[in-house]
Amino acid sequence: MKFHIEEEALREFEEGLDTKYPERSKIPAKIIGLGEISGTFLIESEKLKSFAFKRLPIFSSNEEVEEYEKILKEYIGILRKDVGIRVVDTDGIKINTSDGRIVYYIIQKAYPRSKVGNIYIKTICKEKEKVKMLLNSVFSELKKVKDFNEKSENVKVGFDGQISNWIVETDETSKNINLLYLDVSTPLYRKNGKEMLKADLFLKSVPPVINRIVKYLFLQEILDRYYDFRLILIDLIGNFFKEEVSELIPEAIDIANNFLERKIEFEDVKSYYRRDAFIWSLFQFLRRTHRFLKTNILRKRYEFLLPGKIKR
Repeated sequence: MKFHIEEEALREFEEGLDTKYPERSKIPAKIIGLGEISGTFLIESEKLKSFAFKRLPIFSSNEEVEEYEKILKEYIGILRKDVGIRVVDTDGIKINTSDGRIVYYIIQKAYPRSKVGNIYIKTICKEKEKVKMLLNSVFSELKKVKDFNEKSENVKVGFDGQISNWIVETDETSKNINLLYLDVSTPLYRKNGKEMLKADLFLKSVPPVINRIVKYLFLQEILDRYYDFRLILIDLIGNFFKEEVSELIPEAIDIANNFLERKIEFEDVKSYYRRDAFIWSLFQFLRRTHRFLKTNILRKRYEFLLPGKIKR
């Protein structure tokens, strides 16, 4: 979907952005979600206020942007048409700055935070039936990915099903839950076994030498997990520790096991999350170190928005 975005307004925001303190930018930005890789924010501009933006300063050329945008659109098309996932309307725009930088913005409608899955689940965590209905709905959506991958010979879809990646729309009269998927910024899919996305683009926010080490040690492991249905469910459940709703984990495991032949145990979730927390804590430490060296020692601009201390 094409949104009517004033490119000059977005360029003005980018030119005046303070990546360390976005709220102090020439045009302030309010962070509404910071993932391990990139952040989502609202821009305090009349021309841009209806939208949520995800900023990707990872491209070295216009050709890289064009390739990424092609892959992004194809991924969304596969999810919608072939898998049957409802994806939030998504657009993108490339900004070329006056100092030669290239930044790509993913643009989506701004939804109330109360509808984002990790916020919504906290509001219903004491209501067992609502939690059960939500988890059944999410796991059913994830099973669509599994079913597609089993049937498709040439194309396999990777998917991050974390609860924070869903918009939850409830119908109180019919008690139905409608889910919209948010996180398409890392469009993972393989054609004939080849990863279409150059995923190491997302490692640019760590020092170049360490980049190679991280890629060698962890990148393939991280990518593979998003193609494994059982690990997608374990990842979703394990992040209940981080979202501080760990009391829901036993119930979530019981519901997830209705969708699996190889059942999940609590220890599976715990050990997976321990490993996951180690990988992402190391990644964020390396990114913060890179930012310190670049801004404090080299006195250069650091391009990436980093999350603060994440409880794990």
